[in-house]
Amino acid sequence: MTDVRQIMFMNLISLPDESNAHIMRFKRACAKHIGQFASMNSRAHISFPALVFDENTSATSFNYDDYYRVIESILGNVPAISLKVKGFEYLQHGDQYRTICAALELDPVTMRWFSFFEKIFPAKQKIKPHITIARKIPVASFNKLWPHFQKIDFKDRFTVRNITVLHNPSNQAGPYQLYKDISLRKGN
Repeated sequence: MTDVRQIMFMNLISLPDESNAHIMRFKRACAKHIGQFASMNSRAHISFPALVFDENTSATSFNYDDYYRVIESILGNVPAISLKVKGFEYLQHGDQYRTICAALELDPVTMRWFSFFEKIFPAKQKIKPHITIARKIPVASFNKLWPHFQKIDFKDRFTVRNITVLHNPSNQAGPYQLYKDISLRKGN
């Protein structure tokens, strides 16, 4: 039996440094109240579904380098977009876990823009664009934090000019590495 080696790719919008600093302050505040949690050191981002390439079949039929060259040529025609953040929301993971997020304003233009990416990075379910603050924390921790988030009037705005692609070149747990940054179309 052949050992199947898979390469994982994470496609995401990495927030600019100033916006990342705001989100990191919220993450540190959460950690003061509930202790450490899985996403507390992650850079602020909006993620698209991960892509997995099987290196054994990819080498002979469909290469991930070729795939991303095609994606790069397509995304070079997609306009940059200004995203607005307003307040917070949460995602529910069954009865036991919640994720606290900074909420994006998803007007029709923004939703069309994200819908385009659903075609490029296909997923089994519709994506819900968000910026994670505290990912999949127990309900008890969520109940401590959420009343505070409901009182905060948080607003931010940033322009998305590129898509960051990270990869994990081995089947091992560990940090993802930068594969490439794909620039969106400059100007309108």
